[in-house]
Amino acid sequence: MFLHSRTPQLPTREQALRGRPEPAFTVPARHTVLGNPLLGPYPEGLEIADFGLGCFWGAERKFWRLPAGVWTTLVGYQAATPRTRRTRRSPRA
Repeated sequence: MFLHSRTPQLPTREQALRGRPEPAFTVPARHTVLGNPLLGPYPEGLEIADFGLGCFWGAERKFWRLPAGVWTTLVGYQAATPRTRRTRRSPRA
């Protein structure tokens, strides 16, 4: 039996932690493994896909090995309010 029986809920905008006006770190210009730009510009026609996976880097590595279609990948936390969001999405063809 679980210690708490209530259904988890995302915090409201008022309850969420305040974000930073600028990122807490510098994102490298290019992906270390794939060599493509991390923050763009991206080739025309690419789409962005967000995936919720367990371990950041173990899961990210699986995308590197796909035969075609993945331009670049980024890992981080997601589901913040627009003001607190600090991660970028991963472009995917």
